[in-house]
Amino acid sequence: MRISISHLRRAAAAMLSLVLTLCPALSLASTTSLTCAIVATDDLQLRPLELNQRDVVSVLDLVYEGLFSMDDNYMPQPKLAYSYEFANEGRRLRVVLRSDVTFHNGQQLTSADVIATLNQMYALSGFDENLNSDVALTERGLYYSTFYSLKSWEAEDDYTLLFTLRRASYGSLYAFTFPILPASQVNSDMPAGTGPYKYDGYEQGSAIWLTANTSWWQRTPQIRNIRASIYKDSEKALNAFDLQDVDVAMSRSINASRYSGSLSSFSLSARTRQLEVLLVNRAQSMFKSDENGQNPVREAIAYAINRSEIISSIYQGMATVAYTPVPAGTWISNESTINDIYDPLMAASLLDSAGYKLADDGKRYKDGKQLEGLRLQVYDEPGSTVRTNAANKIKEQLEAVGFTVSVATLSRDDVLKNLSNGNYFIAMCGFNFDVNPDPGFTVTSTGACNYTRYRSDDMNNLLTQLRSSYTAESYRSTMSLIQDQFEQDMPYLCLYWRSGALLSRSAFTNARDIRELELLRGVESFTD
Repeated sequence: MRISISHLRRAAAAMLSLVLTLCPALSLASTTSLTCAIVATDDLQLRPLELNQRDVVSVLDLVYEGLFSMDDNYMPQPKLAYSYEFANEGRRLRVVLRSDVTFHNGQQLTSADVIATLNQMYALSGFDENLNSDVALTERGLYYSTFYSLKSWEAEDDYTLLFTLRRASYGSLYAFTFPILPASQVNSDMPAGTGPYKYDGYEQGSAIWLTANTSWWQRTPQIRNIRASIYKDSEKALNAFDLQDVDVAMSRSINASRYSGSLSSFSLSARTRQLEVLLVNRAQSMFKSDENGQNPVREAIAYAINRSEIISSIYQGMATVAYTPVPAGTWISNESTINDIYDPLMAASLLDSAGYKLADDGKRYKDGKQLEGLRLQVYDEPGSTVRTNAANKIKEQLEAVGFTVSVATLSRDDVLKNLSNGNYFIAMCGFNFDVNPDPGFTVTSTGACNYTRYRSDDMNNLLTQLRSSYTAESYRSTMSLIQDQFEQDMPYLCLYWRSGALLSRSAFTNARDIRELELLRGVESFTD
């Protein structure tokens, strides 16, 4: 059913879009409209706290704003917050709101709106005071992880909020990027926001229309109208871009790699939070550490894998090499840990030194006994075999230095069960990181995703220190030490961060860091 869209405005936007497609070198900032292709389901409801569809979240990121946002270095910066300060050794956070912000419905932003939004988010999560919930993860809303950082919230006055934090950490600021809704609309479809664009219409299964918010607290965007055309899958969205039906398309499909190097369009790499890893089960006898925490077989695996080859041959360039669980180029990245360790000769030397000598049959033996075969478990994402293909490439690379490897593609649930039970040798999977870059869930002794059975007092202490570092300087310093410790211990093997693609016929953003869930960031302030 169609909702409140002006036919004249729609026709004008379509005509401008046609002009744009005929002039691909034209800057979008010199037009008044932008059309983009997004993938969404037919049953899409525009309830921003409940969304879990990536492309739609990127569109609605233009409608709603949080107390904080991340800059191009992925550092938290005040947004609807005018100022903030930590107190009680970082356990309390006091935030003063901007006083010049109104919602699209004309209502003034106050503390009551923040409180009501948080209450609604908490209700959706189903959490109790110990963060236990009977609500399925997919039903908790997009921002349920906020409460891993936030314990309680209250209004001191109309423009001042007091938050009690679960951890006295500067990283808690990442939790305050959730969209703020009017108190009267937290449970509504298409609630008002405070962002640079507001709803101009929505036709289910067809399109979302946005128009510039002329009362935005910053400035009126030059691109006045945005149409997000809805497609059922990524290939249909890419086809729409091919046919010049849209100006912009966003995709994580490897098929989007065909636009790389195009002379008629831009293809920007979009960072995701999905880190592909190889897990080596340290509880297995062949992988157990010596008194110095080392294991030559485990290290040989690390040296034998050529990440760059996997990225180019399997992912068609739609991934970026990873060495630690902190993305390179961000404000907390320790650049000294960016060290490509691919060295098959070193891998072979380590196996030789451990007594596993290469025989004429291409296999390795020690005291007449063959080196135990590596059983590599993997699961694929729906509609894709890319991870299995990558696992088979890893098999080739390991066998090149004398390992024997078998690959088994299982269901995601079966692999997860085996990881939890320790019933595996090596496994390839993806870690989906939260907006908060804290890697503790994968490396602390009690981490929910510490499937390799890695144990390090030094790492545990560093994570404790990180979670009590409430200044930017101390947080960054501790995160750097964590990356050093990770490089030394290699709790698991980081392979690469998955990338998406943002395709455009012309420039429309000055943002340097193009990232998932915020793919249209910067369109509101772009100038050519």
